This record gives sequence, structure tokens and C-alpha cells, in this order.
Amino acid sequence: MKDYVIETKNLTKKFDKQVAVNNVSIHVHKGKIYGLLGRNGAGKTTIMKMILGLTSATSGKISVFGKNIKKNAKHIYPRIGAIIETPGFYPNLTGTENLKIFAKLRGITRKDAIKHALDIVGLKYNDKKIFSKYSLGMKQRLGIANAIMHEPELLILDEPTNGLDPIGIVEIRKFIKNLCLEKEISILISSHILTEIEQLADTIGILHNGNLLEESNYKDLKKRNRKYIMINLSSASKAARILEQQFNIFDYDIEDDTSIRIYETDKDIAKINKVLTISNIEVSNIRNCNDSLEDYFKKITGGEGIA
Repeated sequence: MKDYVIETKNLTKKFDKQVAVNNVSIHVHKGKIYGLLGRNGAGKTTIMKMILGLTSATSGKISVFGKNIKKNAKHIYPRIGAIIETPGFYPNLTGTENLKIFAKLRGITRKDAIKHALDIVGLKYNDKKIFSKYSLGMKQRLGIANAIMHEPELLILDEPTNGLDPIGIVEIRKFIKNLCLEKEISILISSHILTEIEQLADTIGILHNGNLLEESNYKDLKKRNRKYIMINLSSASKAARILEQQFNIFDYDIEDDTSIRIYETDKDIAKINKVLTISNIEVSNIRNCNDSLEDYFKKITGGEGIA
């Protein structure tokens, strides 16, 4: 059985003739952090709104906790916490007073739910400071407290570090990691900041102009940020056997039959070139490389970087 808490199939959203989300299929694993990465306007918020029922999908399917979201909305949505765009609170009330209102609306019965949520995000219970006097970091933390107050199994966070200073970003990142690791909450998070998703997500989905260009485990993506030896040659499959047998090299990738990447960069390039040539393999190019994730994102998005 698949352990997806969220699965979309060919999810599409059109606004008149404009396609905001185009046939997107994402897979969020239970107990993991999934990062939607893309520039502003890529379709991240629209996907989250469709999952939460805040806007309808033009076509496609959405499953949450293994069930169709439309047919099981009453049972699914109480198990989800979310922050979409800017958290909305009453500016003249304290954080605690705001959460009391939301607790009543949700019908939360746990007596210490508000204090427990505030403790998790590092805000004081019954503090006298009103919301309008909060810093951006405090406002975001209160938004997260509101989202987790009913102890959800799934958390959906739309750009939770947007507008924060570096210290605030580190704090929110720490909260999010702890929620996943300690509370075992599955998290779908969006950001246009590569370094944020890079430091948080187990799986990354790269969105560009409404299209999901890639969905990949972060460890696999990180390989593209490793130093490597690139060899362009006449037969990668034949070269691979030689690398294993004569150089004891096993950490490599065959990109196609004319190119191979070797991640063991301490090897003697000149010697590898010589042995391959003697073995009747034509080597057209051999060089040391060090591509970054930013370089990779620029490549697959047609040259546009992500901040």
C-alpha cells in the first residue's frame, strides 16, 4: 500500500484561457517534508488551494490520506492544518485571544490546546502584546500555532518564511523540522527560495509556469551538486565495465551511451583516459565538473534561476 498522504493525478487549473496548473502529479509521503519549489506565479499556491478546497480544480484527481478529497471532505479536512498566504488574525487582540476564537470555531475540546500550540512555536500563553505589535516572525509563528492547534496529521504551509529576516527564517525552519521529526506531522511546504527548500525537504517538486518539471528525492537531486569527472566517449556501457574492473570505480552514472559521470574525483584522469583509449574507446572529452543545484534549476527552467 502506498504511504502517500497527498497524491494528485493530472491536476489542472485554468482561469479562463490561462493555465495556472498543468497536469501536475505530486506524491507527498507520510511523515516527510515535501517542498514545492518555483518562482512566484509558478502555481504553488493554486495547487495548495485546490488540495484544501479553496478553489476547484478544472480537471484531475486529488487524494488525501488515500481517499478522494471531494467524497470525504468532512473526514479529511479536520486532519489538516494550513497557512495559505498571509495568516489572518484580529489586530487588536492578543495571540491567545485570537487562538481562542479559532478554537471555538473548530470545536477543539482539549483544554490546554492553545497553550500547547503556543509552547511548540515559542510564544507566551496569555501574553498581553496584541497581534498588530507582533514582529513578522511572531506573526508567522502564531499562524503555525493556529494551524497545529487541533493536532493535525498533515500541515500545508505556503511560503512560511516569506518576508522574514535571517533569524526569523532559521527559527521557522527549526519549528517545521521539529514538527515533522518529533510530532510526526507530514508537511507540504512551498517556497521560491532554493536554499530554504534545500534545507527542509525530503522530496522536492520543481514547478515552472504551472508545470511540474521534476519530482525527486532530495538525495538524488543533491548528486547534481557533487563534483564529478565527465567523460564523453564512444561507448559508456563498455567504459563502465573497465572503470569497475581496472579502477574499482562503482560510484558513477551513465547519462546516455556517449557520456558518463564519475563521482570518485580523486582518480587519475590521465590514466583513465589512457586505459579507455587502449581499450578502443574513443574519448572526445574528459574534465572535472562541479554543477550546483542552482545550475541544474536554471537548466531545466530554460535559464531562469530561483532566488
